[in-house]
Amino acid sequence: MAGAKPGVHALQLKPVCVHETLKKGGKFIKWDEEPNSGPPTLVTLKVDPDGFFLYWTGGSNLEVEILDISNIRDTRTGKYAKLPKDAKYREVLGFSRGPNVEGKMLTVVHSTDLVNISFLNFQAMQEDTAKIWTDELFALATNILSQNASRNTFLLKAHTKLKLQVNQDGKIPVKNILKMFSDKKKAETALEQCGLMNNKVSDSSHAFASK
Repeated sequence: MAGAKPGVHALQLKPVCVHETLKKGGKFIKWDEEPNSGPPTLVTLKVDPDGFFLYWTGGSNLEVEILDISNIRDTRTGKYAKLPKDAKYREVLGFSRGPNVEGKMLTVVHSTDLVNISFLNFQAMQEDTAKIWTDELFALATNILSQNASRNTFLLKAHTKLKLQVNQDGKIPVKNILKMFSDKKKAETALEQCGLMNNKVSDSSHAFASK
């Protein structure tokens, strides 16, 4: 048609924005029916302010457990969430005591590829809490800007991961730094030259400079 203009599809790229509920964190029951996974455990679930990691603490494990949000493939709640089949788990999670327990369930599907997927299973204290976490985690995982981040953003991400894994004294174990490099020998040499090879690195004295 004369004078017709070609169609233009504009996509607005929104910066990462972490919901206040995720930053503040909340209590969840973490459960898994895999062998040797242990009983359901009460944990505190959080997301860092930059939206890089989902992490939790609780139970007998004193270390912080971390999941890279970029590895999240899907989040589910309600009838789409993974539900326990074992009668003992269903009893502990209250399936026999109240209606719509499925609405409190949160399943996080994650993988480093599109084939070998794994599941993290949580139960929120309230139904609306599970809905917020399901929607907001999926929004963070599918954010286009975060999937095409700059070099400085990835440096900040590495720094954030180290800060989340401090020990009870607020120190970063050297072993956690070495895990981030394929050539551990070069990393050890660099740390020695910086005078940091004392098994622990102070968190407060190593702030990330974004500019």
